[in-house]
Amino acid sequence: MKTFFLKLGSESCPLKEDLEALNSLDIDTAITVGNFDGFHLGHKYLVDKLKDNAHKRGLKSLVLTFCPHPLKVIAPKLLTCELSDIDEKVELVEREEIDYFSFVKFDEKFSKISARDFLEEILYEKLRCRYLLVGYDWRFGYRREGEIELAREIGEKLGFEVDTVAPFQIEGHIVSSTLIRRLLHEGRLREVKTFLGRNYFIKRKVVSGDGRGSKIGFPTANLKGTDNLCLREGVYAVRVNETYKGVANYGIRPTFGGDKRVLEVHILDFDENIRGRKIKVEFLEFIRPEMKFNSVEELKRQINKDIEIARKVAI
Repeated sequence: MKTFFLKLGSESCPLKEDLEALNSLDIDTAITVGNFDGFHLGHKYLVDKLKDNAHKRGLKSLVLTFCPHPLKVIAPKLLTCELSDIDEKVELVEREEIDYFSFVKFDEKFSKISARDFLEEILYEKLRCRYLLVGYDWRFGYRREGEIELAREIGEKLGFEVDTVAPFQIEGHIVSSTLIRRLLHEGRLREVKTFLGRNYFIKRKVVSGDGRGSKIGFPTANLKGTDNLCLREGVYAVRVNETYKGVANYGIRPTFGGDKRVLEVHILDFDENIRGRKIKVEFLEFIRPEMKFNSVEELKRQINKDIEIARKVAI
C-alpha cells in the first residue's frame, strides 16, 4: 500500500509531516471517501467492495480520508473524541491490502470547496477516479451540498461510475464510529469488539510521568496524547504489544489530585525501559470506574485486586 498526502497548493497535513506529498496520480483509480475513524467492520465491508469492483474494472483501489477529522474544523463540539490517530488509521487500513491510501488536509479553506469542484478537480483530475463507491447517504462539499444524484450526474458527464452500498449491520445495529464511541464511553468492550472485529487498541509513545507508580510499587508506562480518548474513565485489563497482560488506568488520578486525563499502563511480568518507544495497548475488559482512595495503602490494596482480575482475563 502506498500512503501519501494529496498536495493542494502549498498545504501539508499538519498531523503527519513525514507523509509523501503528491500533486496527482498517473493511473486510473477506484475510490471510496470517508473518515474511517477506528476502521470498523462497516468500513471493511465498504473497502472489500471497493477492491472487488476495482479488480473487475482493471483499476487501482484508493481510500481517501482527511486530516484532521472534518468535524474538528466545522463543528468541534460534535466530535468529542477520535477512535484512532493517523498512525493507527494507517496501520488498520494497511491490513486491507488496498493500493493507495491518501490524506487531504481539511482546513477552513478546504471546507468551502464546492461539491462540484471536489468531484471534478480532486477526485477526477488529481486522483484519476473512474469508479466511485460511497455509502447510500453520502454528502460532500461545502455545507454538505453534494449528494449521490449530483455525483452520478457529474460522473456521467466526465466518464466515471458512481455506486453505493447499503449500511452494514450486525445484530440489527448499523455499525458506525459514532456507535463505537458511545459503547467505549460506557465501558462495553465486548460489544465494541463485535463491531470492530478486533479488540479496541491505541498505539502511542511512552513518555515520562510523575513517577508515583514506581514509588508505590506499580511502575507504569504513561502514554502520550491520551487526554481525550474515547474511553470510560476507570481501570481496564489490557494486552500490551500482543504479548503481556497489564492493568491500565484512564483518568485524572483523583487520589493524587490530578486534573488532566492520562492513560497509565502497569505491564505485568515486565521490566524493561520503554520510554520513548511506541507500545500497543489493547483494551480487553473494563474492571471498575476510577475512584478516589483515602490513602496510598488503600489504593495499593485495590491495585492488587485489579491485577488479580486482569491475570484471569483471556488474551
